[in-house]
Amino acid sequence: MSKDIDYISDVNERYAMIEYELDEKLKILNQKEALALQHDQQHVSKTKQKNHVSLTLETARQRNFELLKSLEVSKARLRSRATFSPLETILQKAIEKYLKETSLVPCTTKKAYGPTYV
Repeated sequence: MSKDIDYISDVNERYAMIEYELDEKLKILNQKEALALQHDQQHVSKTKQKNHVSLTLETARQRNFELLKSLEVSKARLRSRATFSPLETILQKAIEKYLKETSLVPCTTKKAYGPTYV
């Protein structure tokens, strides 16, 4: 009977220690969450202050100028990519000529497998 009691007290002590460690970790996590929440609230208040300051006419003009400039650059990139390049057709013709003149003929046979019995 004393062996059972020792075993049970051993298990209880281990679980009490694990429970204490978990409580400490939970306290640390709660503190980190509270700090993160405070930081987020401070960040929101700072961005609100920045928004009020940055609504002047000159900053709006500058921002719009930069936006239009970046849009023009993007439009130019898309236009240059959409232009026809004869290099692709030249390469395609060279590949076709190479395949015709060499002994490398593309394989047209297909493998056929018979029925599989299980």
